Amino acid sequence: MLQNQKRHYLAQFYSANDNPGIRQRKANLVARAIYPKAGGVKSFASLQVRIVGLHENGATIQSSAIEFLPDHFYLCLGDGEIFFTCAKKNVMKAEMVVSFSKPEDTFFIEALSKINLPLATLKRMRDSVPPVIQARMVPRKA
Repeated sequence: MLQNQKRHYLAQFYSANDNPGIRQRKANLVARAIYPKAGGVKSFASLQVRIVGLHENGATIQSSAIEFLPDHFYLCLGDGEIFFTCAKKNVMKAEMVVSFSKPEDTFFIEALSKINLPLATLKRMRDSVPPVIQARMVPRKA
């Protein structure tokens, strides 16, 4: 399966509540991985990734350019509507296992794994997702 490689120093704290009984759910979501550019104070870069597995403490993501992601980054769903703070755990070719900074709600993860239109996650998700996901969304700026 995935080989253990050098882990980000924060990953040990993110996975402090790891539960070996947690069930990974299959997913098919397109997201953006957002990370600070090297040398830039307020500049960020993004990389399109596909979330193929979800559980309460992390996710499995895929991208052809996964090696460009730093050890610590954010996964963004929608038009800046939902963010996950992530740390790299394991990397193998074009796939990466990440830990979330805090465990997510089981109902929220279940609802995300059931989204049928993955490309909708690159646009606004409001009003097209279950209430448990809408409750987590960042409020719109007026």
